[in-house]
Amino acid sequence: MDKFDKLAIADEMLEKAIETYIDDKKYFSSLHLAGAAQEIYGKWLRIKGGQDFSTMTLDNATKIFDKPIDRKAIKKTDKHSKNTIKHLDNASDRYALLNPQQDSFLLISEAVTEYMMLQRVETANITRFKEYLIQTSENGL
Repeated sequence: MDKFDKLAIADEMLEKAIETYIDDKKYFSSLHLAGAAQEIYGKWLRIKGGQDFSTMTLDNATKIFDKPIDRKAIKKTDKHSKNTIKHLDNASDRYALLNPQQDSFLLISEAVTEYMMLQRVETANITRFKEYLIQTSENGL
């Protein structure tokens, strides 16, 4: 049995998520891969005493709004698309309601953000996705 760095595993999943999204237009696969990578990056950021991107966003939202926000409900909604495609709890849960292209785009964006927060080496695919991100008004998102 060999030992593998989970950040390197997440890097591989994010690379494939980007390729699957941009090149193959397989949005469910890219959503699943990006979600797995983001979970690892986010957890590592927290382990090292930092914050993941969604926590940072919620902290900023708390400063903007005068009334308290339901962080747990927002996080559950935020992770809905990732979780709905990988779980089947009962017969009524057979169909997933989501926008796979938009949801995978957002999750890849979050994973790339955390990848950069961790100061990982920027790969050609990360650069390619960042360029794609800039062109979102042109590519229909």
